[in-house]
Amino acid sequence: MDAMASYQAWLNNPLIDEDTKTELRGLAENPREIEDRFYKWLEFGTGGLRGTMGAGTNRVNIYTIRLATQALAAVLKAEGRDKGVVIAYDSRRRSREFAQAAAGVLVANGLPVYLFPEVAPTPLLSFAVRHLEAAAGLVITASHNPPEYNGYKVYNEAGGQILSAEAAKISSRLARLRLEEVQFAPDPLEHPLLSLVGDEVVEAYYHAVLSSVPPLEHSGELGVLYTPLHGTGGRYVPEVLRRAGFRRVAVVPEQLKPDGDFPTVTSPNPEDGEAFALAFQQAAGKGCDLIIATDPDADRMGVAVRQGESWVLLNGNQMGVLLADYLLSRLEPPKLQGGVVVKTIVTTEMILPLARRWGVEVLNTLTGFKYIGALMDRLPPAGKQFIFGFEESYGYLAGTYARDKDAVVASLLAAQAAAFYAQRGLSLAQRLEELFTAYGCYLQDVASYSFATSLEAERARLFVQRLREKPLTTLAGEAVLEIRDYGRGVRWELATGREAPLDLPREDVLQWITEKGSKVSLRPSGTEPKMKLYLEVQGRSRGEAEERLFKLKAACHQLIVQGLAES
Repeated sequence: MDAMASYQAWLNNPLIDEDTKTELRGLAENPREIEDRFYKWLEFGTGGLRGTMGAGTNRVNIYTIRLATQALAAVLKAEGRDKGVVIAYDSRRRSREFAQAAAGVLVANGLPVYLFPEVAPTPLLSFAVRHLEAAAGLVITASHNPPEYNGYKVYNEAGGQILSAEAAKISSRLARLRLEEVQFAPDPLEHPLLSLVGDEVVEAYYHAVLSSVPPLEHSGELGVLYTPLHGTGGRYVPEVLRRAGFRRVAVVPEQLKPDGDFPTVTSPNPEDGEAFALAFQQAAGKGCDLIIATDPDADRMGVAVRQGESWVLLNGNQMGVLLADYLLSRLEPPKLQGGVVVKTIVTTEMILPLARRWGVEVLNTLTGFKYIGALMDRLPPAGKQFIFGFEESYGYLAGTYARDKDAVVASLLAAQAAAFYAQRGLSLAQRLEELFTAYGCYLQDVASYSFATSLEAERARLFVQRLREKPLTTLAGEAVLEIRDYGRGVRWELATGREAPLDLPREDVLQWITEKGSKVSLRPSGTEPKMKLYLEVQGRSRGEAEERLFKLKAACHQLIVQGLAES
């Protein structure tokens, strides 16, 4: 069925509500918009659903949410997994409505539902699935995307985001479903199979978070300013800090209330320095030592530390190293035995010498915290214990109470680390410089390349293919020692020509390691017309590392631009 026929079918379908049809009628003179909304069904991938909200098959709305949930219900029932589903939602527009739409489908299919009565962080959903021994979890969120977006993420019974095999089962069911086949209860809140998640679950979560990090005495003198960026963290982060003994915790009042319009920021993303603008204003001259920001679903955390009269933003790699350094230094030796820190393949290598200092192992996973969560469940049989996991995109987890990154425990760790080093007269930025002196100065950068047309996207595919067929031997004057092709699952040493398997699932990532310890990773997106370049260098001094990073970024940019033009 083409886009126009699908559009007309929705207009004529008695299952579609009048408000949706009114929105669709307003598009009658806009064929390009109709084409975009109806040329396909919104794809269900390993991240679930994510897209712009609105009427249409290629939009997030109650109908695409219901279809996805019907597919999930069919998979759960077919596999005999009937212990119930936990549903949470963030502060975005229509998130509560979408959560209730999903609940209506599940209870109509005979599956119990545990629904959060108000906005809740994604990591709390992960915890609740495990705590309530549910069969699955759902969270309605689009993370830090713009306000017009929303999404739908599925979690397995371990509390981790589903991986490809699990997603494929749901996607396969979804492809065969029609709207007329969806079962749903129009008023799920009155259905006997629905229960609201109570405060006892939240209390258990607080206990789990606080138990995952060593207590710190004399933390109350640190001045902390926190902003949830209009998201779900406003209830949870200040409360955990208070319970941990921090007495001087202030919030940015304009950004405290959950609000899906995100009115005070261009992007509700703690990776974006502009998101700290209001916090910087409030912190000026207030005796504040640390600023913490979390994204709308409170799974990512960013930090700014006072350095004299200015503020220093720490990137995700730097914060991960600092949190690991602090946590490992505070754990008793028995808890370090068999200890494991887990990171993704594009995350900093600086963690390796630091982990060796404390006698713990570092394991790699593919990009995405779902792989860290999955690896956690495979550790106990091997006699290893998970201590900390992190990724460069501002995601961190300490403890095993959840299987996803958690900005609440990360905020607690950041505040504790800042207070701990403040007692030694150091800021986190100064502690980072100490670590650079001890282990080498590791600096990173990231660049994204987007493609506006299918022709540009095809050129990018051909460019990556050519890199596989004709391997690079130098980068910015640095000899390449090793190429890791995660798409083929092999590691190739250039000096010897030897190949060895990579013990990870396949992912379309190419990675180059140079003689000077630089790491370059090229990761094409599997769902969007873009690719991402990750760079890391190391040097004996900051000046040396900065110069090497500048040259490496320029060389890689020229390589990509020229390669795309020649494809």
